[in-house]
Amino acid sequence: MTKVIHCRVRRASGHALVALLGMSAPALAQSDMVGTWSGTVAQNEGSSGYSVVMTITATAATTDYPDLKCGGALKRVGSAGGYVFYTETITHGRLDQGGRCIDGTITTTPAQGKLAWGWFGTFKGKALNGYALLTRR
Repeated sequence: MTKVIHCRVRRASGHALVALLGMSAPALAQSDMVGTWSGTVAQNEGSSGYSVVMTITATAATTDYPDLKCGGALKRVGSAGGYVFYTETITHGRLDQGGRCIDGTITTTPAQGKLAWGWFGTFKGKALNGYALLTRR
């Protein structure tokens, strides 16, 4: 769910996301990703420039979007080539309950001591994507 956050991201930005996610990344142990990560999200449609906080433990992961007053629970659905894939279920601030966020998927990969973060979802027939470079808190 791309937080029906209406972002204005130039088309080139969307290509930057594809290029970033297409880079090869070293394998990361789950324990290396444990912690709290934060950054600013750019999005192709809807809101943009909002903060994301992703918390990863040994057994769970969550997202929080403080500026949008929403967040969710993540289910790790796989990993390959240094990437970790999650589905995100918004648990508070859902669009269908008067909030601003929708369910989606998240992909993460290490990026020189940071965490490259990509989100994908659909809303009203539109493909939405957001991306950020997260720093460990």
